[in-house]
Amino acid sequence: MWQPLRNWISSVSTYGLLSPDLQTRVQVNRWLRSRPCLSQDEWFRQCWAVSGEPDRCTKPLIDFIYECLTAHSGLAVGCIRPSDRLLDDLQFPAVCWFDWSLTLCDEFYTTFGLDITDQFDETQLITCADLVRFLRQQLEANHA
Repeated sequence: MWQPLRNWISSVSTYGLLSPDLQTRVQVNRWLRSRPCLSQDEWFRQCWAVSGEPDRCTKPLIDFIYECLTAHSGLAVGCIRPSDRLLDDLQFPAVCWFDWSLTLCDEFYTTFGLDITDQFDETQLITCADLVRFLRQQLEANHA
């Protein structure tokens, strides 16, 4: 008789632990907004397009990352720079839902048809550039 109530209470307390920390999100966004906020196209051109190396960092991949980070982090992605650290600067574990990496892998599969779930380890990605590099390598390995 009491089990449904206990389950509900447990769910409510767990929800708080697994959901984004909105105060941290506000603090990170405040820090990010000290920079110019780039549109999706500007973010690609200014941060990721490498002259002399066509197709090293494809626009569809950068568009995907821009949209995913916006959806999962609630951060002003146009203010994020390649050298920003996912943990120390952007506080990803705090500002995202606990399963952001699984959701990113699912969306990567939906968008690019490539399952990266077994290769993806967010603890090995220090900066935003590391995330982009990892995803680009997965795409390049699939097209090799």
